[in-house]
Amino acid sequence: MNPFSDALQKAFAAFDGGRFEEAERLGRELLAAPTTSGELFFLLGLVANKAGRHAESVLWLERAAEMSPPSVRLLSALGGACHAAGDLPRAAECFTRCLQLDPQCSEAWHQLGNVCYARREMELAAQAYRRATELDPENAAIWNNLANTLRNLGDLDEALAAYARALAGRPDDPVIHANRGRTLLAAGRLDEGFREFEFRWEPLGLRHYPQPVWQGEPLPGKTLFVFAEQGIGDTIQFVRYLRLARERVGRIVLECHTPLQSLLTHSRCADVVIAADEEPPPFDVYAPLLHLPSIFRTTLETVPASVPYLSSITTVSLPAMPKHNLKVGLAWAGNPDFLDDAIRSIPLEQFANMLGIGGVSFFSLQLNIPARDESFFRSSSLINLMPQVQNFEDTANLIARLDLVISVDTAVAHLAGALAKPVWTLLPHPPDWRWLLHRTDTPWYPTMRLFRQSRTGDWQPVLARAAAELQSLIQRHAVGRNSS
Repeated sequence: MNPFSDALQKAFAAFDGGRFEEAERLGRELLAAPTTSGELFFLLGLVANKAGRHAESVLWLERAAEMSPPSVRLLSALGGACHAAGDLPRAAECFTRCLQLDPQCSEAWHQLGNVCYARREMELAAQAYRRATELDPENAAIWNNLANTLRNLGDLDEALAAYARALAGRPDDPVIHANRGRTLLAAGRLDEGFREFEFRWEPLGLRHYPQPVWQGEPLPGKTLFVFAEQGIGDTIQFVRYLRLARERVGRIVLECHTPLQSLLTHSRCADVVIAADEEPPPFDVYAPLLHLPSIFRTTLETVPASVPYLSSITTVSLPAMPKHNLKVGLAWAGNPDFLDDAIRSIPLEQFANMLGIGGVSFFSLQLNIPARDESFFRSSSLINLMPQVQNFEDTANLIARLDLVISVDTAVAHLAGALAKPVWTLLPHPPDWRWLLHRTDTPWYPTMRLFRQSRTGDWQPVLARAAAELQSLIQRHAVGRNSS
C-alpha cells in the first residue's frame, strides 16, 4: 500500500468528478510529502488551468514534463495551458510534438487548428481541422470550427456545408446556428441569415423580460421596448428599423449606449431614448435591436436604405484653412477591446502618403489616439477637433461640416453613412459579415464606398487605391470650382 499513490488517486478522482477545489487541496497537501511525482505536478497544472490561472498551470506542467517521458496527454495539457496563457507559438509547438508521437490523434489536430486560428493562420487552421474531421467525422465542434475558418477564408459555400455537418451532430446547438447565420448574412442571404441569427440569444446572454418578445404584430397604442445588444456601430446601423416598427406600435422606448443617447434623441429615433444604466418605463412587448431585421424579412433588395436617418445640429465651426481645400475626416483605429481590432485598425504612419496629398485639410475623428500613434500624430498635418467632443452627437456635428470621411470599420463609418455623408470604409480581410464579399458598395449606406484588403494585414494596396481616388476627387473638385 502506497499512501502517496492512494492520496494522489483520490485527488484525481475529485478532479474527474468536477470537484476542482477539493482536488487542488488534496494535491497541495501532497507537496509536503517526502516523495513526489510528475503526476502530482500534472494534476496541479490541470487544476490551475481550470481555475483560470493559466501561467501558473504552465509552470506546473513544465515541472511535470521534467519528471515524465513525453506523452500526448502531457503535451496536450501543456499546449492548452500555453494557448490559454497567450503563448501561441509554444502551444503550436506542443501540439506539433503531440502529432509526432501520434499522427492519428484527432484532438491534437483540433487543438493545433485552434492555435492556428488564433494566430490568423487560416489556411493552416483549415488543414488541421480537415485532418481532425477525417479522424473524428462525428465531432460537431471540429466541424463548427472548420466552418468558422472557411467563412474567414471567404469559402462560404464550403463553410455552410461544414455547418450542416456540425448541426447533424448537434441540431439544437445555438452557437452553431448563430455562426451559420453570420455566414448566410455574409453570403447576402439576409432573410434566412437574420432568422438563423436569432439563435444568438443564448450565446450572447441577451436579456429576457416577463413581457412577450415582439414578433411584428400590429399593436396600436402599445409600447415596444427595444434595447441595443452589441456595439455602437451595430446600434447606429440598425436603429433605421425603428421607423418601420413605429408603423405597427403606438410608442417606442429605445435603450442605447450612453454616448449615443443625445444623438438618437435629437434624431427622433424613438419616443423615449434611455441610457443602458436607466430603468425603462413600462412597456408591453420588447425586442433586442437586431431582432428587427428578421421581423421585417430583410433581403438585399429591401434593406431600409433611406438616408439620412440620423441628423446633426451643424453648429460646429472649423478652424481657418485654405479656402478651396477638401475637408476630410479620418478615423484609423477602433475600440482596442474589440476581439478583432488588430486586423481592422491601421497604424497611423501607414497613412503618411495620403496625409501628404495637397489640396486637403485632414481632421482627426479619433477620440482616443492609440499609444503607438501618438508620436506620428503630433508631427502630422491632422487637425484635432476631438478634445471638444463629448459624445456621438458632437462627432455627427463635425462630420456634417466635412466633404468626406475615410474610416476603418468602426462606429465613425456607420455614423457617416447614417448621416448620408460620403464615406470610404477601409475593410480588413476577412471583413465583417455586414459588408458581404467583393462589392465596392453596400446596400446599407448609399453614400459609402468600400476599399477591401485582398490579404490579411496588407493595408498598403488599400491605402494606395484610396489615395489615388482622393487625388482624382481633388482634381474633379478643382475642375468643378473653375467651371462655376
